[in-house]
Amino acid sequence: MLKPWGVMCLSLVMALLLVACDGRGSKIRQLSDHELAERYGYCLDRKPTAPGKAQACENLRRECERRKEEIGSYICRHR
Repeated sequence: MLKPWGVMCLSLVMALLLVACDGRGSKIRQLSDHELAERYGYCLDRKPTAPGKAQACENLRRECERRKEEIGSYICRHR
């Protein structure tokens, strides 16, 4: 049996998961092809090392790959 603080922690985690999976699509998916290519190009040029920036660049790379699969051509620069 979970203690009251355990139930509270579990509830918080579940609430965060629901918020993270809101189904409306991410802001990255709403970027135009031009804006996505520009932002990812910046990542390639600057090669950020800060964890948050590096993760953002990885998310941009994944979106470039997703669009490549979807439309059949690569809109972003290659590494």
